[in-house]
Amino acid sequence: MIFWWLSTALLAGVPDAEIHSVSTEDGATVVLSNRPGEGPPVLVVHGISSNHRCWDLEGGPSLAIALHEAGFDPWLLDLRGHGLAEYSADGKRQWRGGSVDEYGRFDLPAALEFIHQKTGVESVHYVGHSMGGMVLAVALHHEPTLPLERLVVVGTPIDFSDPDRATGPLMSLSRWSSAFIGFLPSPLAASLHGRFRTPIPVDDWLFTDIQSPVRERLYDQIVSPLYARELRQLEPVGRMGAFLDAEGEADYLKGLGGIHQPTLVLAGRGDRIAPADRVVGFYTEISSEEKQFIVAGKSTGFSVDYGHLDLPLGAHAEQEIFPLIVDWLQADGLE
Repeated sequence: MIFWWLSTALLAGVPDAEIHSVSTEDGATVVLSNRPGEGPPVLVVHGISSNHRCWDLEGGPSLAIALHEAGFDPWLLDLRGHGLAEYSADGKRQWRGGSVDEYGRFDLPAALEFIHQKTGVESVHYVGHSMGGMVLAVALHHEPTLPLERLVVVGTPIDFSDPDRATGPLMSLSRWSSAFIGFLPSPLAASLHGRFRTPIPVDDWLFTDIQSPVRERLYDQIVSPLYARELRQLEPVGRMGAFLDAEGEADYLKGLGGIHQPTLVLAGRGDRIAPADRVVGFYTEISSEEKQFIVAGKSTGFSVDYGHLDLPLGAHAEQEIFPLIVDWLQADGLE
């Protein structure tokens, strides 16, 4: 009841989201959800098999609301095939989704150009969770001059040089199981797990600090199909220990040296999807003079050891994670 009252109070001064369909250069459709604000725009991007609700959960934590209340203009992106962008502008299902390369080379620039046209602002802040940070790495690798200001990377695995016996087989299994239909029906499986608590230890892998009713809401709202094209690009992660482009040539970890923007990198101490040792490469490899790496866990002064989804959706995220993001973005002078 207290959480419901607090959410209602916050929403009282926050506009409903405006929805914008945007065409990419290669003919796909992405969707931007904007809670209009007076301040600098912030582009917020979700992770794999997720969507914009990861950062704006109905009846749950919302970075979009926190950003708006802090004076920003938040724009939440649904990559092609995800969330509100599961269907194209002409109503056709985007069955094939995209690769991480396509998200970075086409979806992200299209979103930035649309925000510029709508706001007139030349450059945009960026927040990416998990694959959302990988999309950023791809985008800046191919176009270092993208109009991006301050960056926040949350729970993004980028350094896979340390062998992991589980990642390779899991990626291969997912890739081959989705090869015949192009995607895995993750939303249905997530909804069933959320309602009936199947014996598969999904909760243990994804979070440590999320309870009902937020738990059930996230399984209903934030899960999008898992696409074969994503998995084909990511499968070498386990086999070769590197995040490569779709042709298997460019190593995006090594390409991080081209990033010079001020960057905050966040990792969760209890994250089993993106452990801190896989996230820290984003901090060590970038060339930014202003950068910070924070591991959210009890040993570093946080309430809990944050898991993968705890960072955007955990019970303490609004009090501990969102202020870190807001403060970092405000460092350019916004009061």
